[in-house]
Amino acid sequence: MLALALLCLPATKALAQDAGTINGQGVLDAVVAAQGKVVVIDFFASWCKPCLMEIPEFIEARKHYPADKVVFIGISLDQDQGQYFRFVKQTPFNFPVYLADPDVISTFGVKMIPKTIIYDPAGQQALNHSGFMPGEMLRQILDKLIGGEK
Repeated sequence: MLALALLCLPATKALAQDAGTINGQGVLDAVVAAQGKVVVIDFFASWCKPCLMEIPEFIEARKHYPADKVVFIGISLDQDQGQYFRFVKQTPFNFPVYLADPDVISTFGVKMIPKTIIYDPAGQQALNHSGFMPGEMLRQILDKLIGGEK
């Protein structure tokens, strides 16, 4: 039984990383579903160098903040699905990552990546940041939004 459970772990990890595709309404629905929590949405692509520098900072932040306080969602704007799947498989994401449907770009006004949108616990947009976000900046914003609780 234990051996069978251990065999299932890699598949579970993969499912936790690649959450499938998502459209703009799906992202908005995820924000509503997380009411009472801070929601961090990271828009990125596997070929984007600043994104590659930023993703480890988001992975570290996910480890630092409890899931009942902060929700992290990664949204890849990769157009090559194979490249996306290879990237997600080799990156140790600890939050769900979705492949964006084309309408996500217009729904969220993504003109450049990386882009980070953070919603407060009431579901109101607290930050809309284009460009690289250093980990320290992310932690300061999250600490302020959750009232210093961790």
